Amino acid sequence: MSDLFYIGMDLCPDFTQLSYYNDITREPESVSQLNNKETYLMPNVLFYSVDTEHWYVGSEASEARFNEKGIVVDNIFEHLAANESITVADQVYSYEDLFLMMVKLHIDSFLYRYETAEVKKLVISIPEYDAELFNLLSRLYELMEVSKDTVEITSHLDSGLYYIFNQPHEIWNNSVALYDYSNDGLIYYRIDVTRNEEPQLIQVTREDYSSVMSLSKYGTDVYQMDLDFAHLAETELKKAYISAVFLTGIGFTNKWMKRSTDVLCAGRRVFAGQNIYTKGACYRAVGGEYAEFYQDYFVNTKENVTNDIGITLGDEDDTFVPIIRGGSQWYNTSGNISVILDDTDRITIVYRDLVSKEERRETVRIHGLPQRPNKTTKLLLSVEFESPHAGAVVVKDLGFGKLFPTTNKIYRKEFTV
Repeated sequence: MSDLFYIGMDLCPDFTQLSYYNDITREPESVSQLNNKETYLMPNVLFYSVDTEHWYVGSEASEARFNEKGIVVDNIFEHLAANESITVADQVYSYEDLFLMMVKLHIDSFLYRYETAEVKKLVISIPEYDAELFNLLSRLYELMEVSKDTVEITSHLDSGLYYIFNQPHEIWNNSVALYDYSNDGLIYYRIDVTRNEEPQLIQVTREDYSSVMSLSKYGTDVYQMDLDFAHLAETELKKAYISAVFLTGIGFTNKWMKRSTDVLCAGRRVFAGQNIYTKGACYRAVGGEYAEFYQDYFVNTKENVTNDIGITLGDEDDTFVPIIRGGSQWYNTSGNISVILDDTDRITIVYRDLVSKEERRETVRIHGLPQRPNKTTKLLLSVEFESPHAGAVVVKDLGFGKLFPTTNKIYRKEFTV
């Protein structure tokens, strides 16, 4: 019998972190480096050993490069956009192939610690949506030889929310602050919970302070960095009643916070950790009880769809049939339904805004359908997005079995919500 693992991965340009769901503690647990139990950051570097004809990844690659002859492959993220290739041991590799190999080897390096380990669900958290990276990672399931729905890609923001809202309720009973201080600079999120609406609303406000605070700006002047962050935090924390503050990112690893610690801790609980996103991704991978929260709350972020989109049946009850439900990232939102036309060549599309509660309708005529008897035209309706607020309803003629074969015609009704 196999050991099935729910895995969360935080995939960044320089380092990768992994966590897995511990069935005993019922919590995500971070995966340390195999040769350094105190470190969870796994370098995104590959090494091909000429001596053993074997690929290494992470800390094992960093160690093997000094002990064996071979080729080091690093800066893989940077090479992706250039569409470059590299020859290793007389074989030509594209950096896309090497990137997917690196991700898989990070996972395998954990699975190899168990005799019969398999991935039940893998959620990969990336800093923010990037079309090329998203599409590339969407191919990973083939390399892993698992079903397509085993692998899911999400964002740091979504993972951070999953982590925060799976903490005890008293921690997020009021507004919550999340500071992410990476090599690119400081990003601030304020998460406000509104409970007097149905569904209850979680509003996420994002502020980009990377032009104000960055590691390159301060260098070794941590004193000034402390003063600037204290001032910035004091200004933001006055805008709402914050019950808890979460700090993550490499910028918070060194012990430079003194004045800013006093500001943050004034009547609040403060949590700092580099594994917030990987553990949040792990919570999402598990789903079940950890996803029930999203049934009661609608989360409004810059990347989430704010509308339910569907059709009305046109009956006495004006029944609404959803094609997709809002509340998830636009790039992870999809759905379809089949309908049989009843003496009509029209469908009425309904857009329900979950924030404003407004509803908009569009009646669309499906031109060019062949003449068929009533109730013998079946359509497949699906929704696809190109951003949180724009996309298309796609209508495909399915015909009706062998008697009335499909025309394979596809219609697109673009929308903006």
